[in-house]
Amino acid sequence: MPRPQFTDDEEYLIRLVLSPTANLQSNSYMWGYLLGGAALAGLATYTDSFALLLSAFAIVCGFRLYEERYQAKWAPLWRSIVSKYEAGIREIDVPQE
Repeated sequence: MPRPQFTDDEEYLIRLVLSPTANLQSNSYMWGYLLGGAALAGLATYTDSFALLLSAFAIVCGFRLYEERYQAKWAPLWRSIVSKYEAGIREIDVPQE
């Protein structure tokens, strides 16, 4: 199968997926806001503060919404990458006469 022609953004995403350090950075980002929100929620429970509890909830929800928007930005490029690979595979599956 000849290598599909990818745009610069698609090449960036492919390199990002193949990079072991990129995954670690994403996980540390996620753990940062989850643990921070959990610590704030624990403090809210300890101090019996409803405002702190709402703040913890807002932090976790806010960062999660940001992640969803970020992922939606790249979704069309992921579809394009997969489509190009599928087209290449279909060319291989077609019997040559």
